[in-house]
Amino acid sequence: MNYKIINKQVFEQAQLRSVSDVPFTEEELQNGMKLAVSKADETLVLYLVDVNGQKKFEVRWDDSSEIFNGWYSAWDNFAWCLNIVNN
Repeated sequence: MNYKIINKQVFEQAQLRSVSDVPFTEEELQNGMKLAVSKADETLVLYLVDVNGQKKFEVRWDDSSEIFNGWYSAWDNFAWCLNIVNN
């Protein structure tokens, strides 16, 4: 595995069902909840974020970021970035 899971419970929940009930701390509301990070490049991170009261996924890498509504599109993007980092 070329990434490490930071929040296993929410990471697994996101794959199976909605994450709308996941509670955030005040800091997580501001910065997002880290779900996974690349082992090769710690600037590549998959987050769960709150956007206007809705939970979304964000892939951040270096100085760029992209927001996704669903787990699968976010995971595909994160995995694609992981492939680039590890090659």
